[in-house]
Amino acid sequence: RSSDLREVLPCDALTVSCNEMVDTKTVSLLLGVLLAQGNKEDEIEGVCGRVLKLLESRQAEGQSLRHLLPILSKVLDLTPEALNEEQVNTMSRKLVDWLRYASTVQGIPISSGGFFSSPRLRQPAPVLEVDGAVAGDFFTVLSIGQYYTEDQWLNMHSFSMIKKWLLCYEAEGASSPEADEKSELDSSIMSMVSACSTSSRLMPPKERLREKVFEYCNRLIEQSDRKALKKSDSDLQKACLVEAVILLDLICRQDMLFVYRAFPVVKALYGRICADSTFARVLLPVAQFYLNHSETAGVDSEAVYKRLFTKIPTELYQDPMMAFEFVQFCRENVKTLSESVGIFRRSFPSLLKFVAWNSSSLFPEFIDLLPVLIDYDTAI
Repeated sequence: RSSDLREVLPCDALTVSCNEMVDTKTVSLLLGVLLAQGNKEDEIEGVCGRVLKLLESRQAEGQSLRHLLPILSKVLDLTPEALNEEQVNTMSRKLVDWLRYASTVQGIPISSGGFFSSPRLRQPAPVLEVDGAVAGDFFTVLSIGQYYTEDQWLNMHSFSMIKKWLLCYEAEGASSPEADEKSELDSSIMSMVSACSTSSRLMPPKERLREKVFEYCNRLIEQSDRKALKKSDSDLQKACLVEAVILLDLICRQDMLFVYRAFPVVKALYGRICADSTFARVLLPVAQFYLNHSETAGVDSEAVYKRLFTKIPTELYQDPMMAFEFVQFCRENVKTLSESVGIFRRSFPSLLKFVAWNSSSLFPEFIDLLPVLIDYDTAI
């Protein structure tokens, strides 16, 4: 079994090959074994080549490509340079198709072929929104169905790994605040931004993927405004909001032209959720987005920071996950916060509540913040 083979130490005398295998689930298990047994460059390149070859091929009925995407994700963790430029472009095109063009009708259950099974095929039903309405736009992880088609599964798996992919393979030639002076963003550039989506098919593969991820995140944010019928779907909405804002932030860091398209979306989202404590976890990536891009967009961000540093420490200090994520946010942005966000230092007494209620797990992280938090005005 693959679980047993994973425990076997790498052995040069043992050669395992999957070149002749066509069953994708078996291949995924075997490739998982190869990756778990060592980090040999030639083996990883072989695994990568086999995965990509299968992803590009037409699969027989009953075969599923979605088993291979976790293997590709593992390759990105180990050796992202195992993919050459042509392979990266090919996969970027695949990800565009899976993210943006999945079917909008539900899958059909596989018949067991029993005596009482109906010979008639039911008309496929459309996928639904979380509030029960028929989906009016493209499929996402927040689209609901009783059964899912293969391309819908690929859509969901692709979304789970898209951040890692974008981090590994940033598009060349992307604009950034460091490379372009803000004064150069005149009306001609802004018109180019507005026309960006209409010409996306003319873009290089990696840039087109980024455009489609932007559209996907917008769609998720729109779907999150619907009233979910189930609590599990409501929880999923919040998780998707966190991921969507993180992805928008990443896209804008890679190409500043997206800032002017993303900021109205994030600003509207903040206005919608800021007073609802159940969306507190979403405030952190929203605040991160403002930290990274408010200066570029010329947007006042003081109200966002004020709510973040007053609402969460005073109302949600007993939530261990919220406390950990909040302190991590402060640690990762301590330089910017200490230099540009005045309320960060002034909130020091309130931040102590996190330590008081979560001291054993949080103290090592929190102690890193003390040098910038404690001064004559905040010492108690």
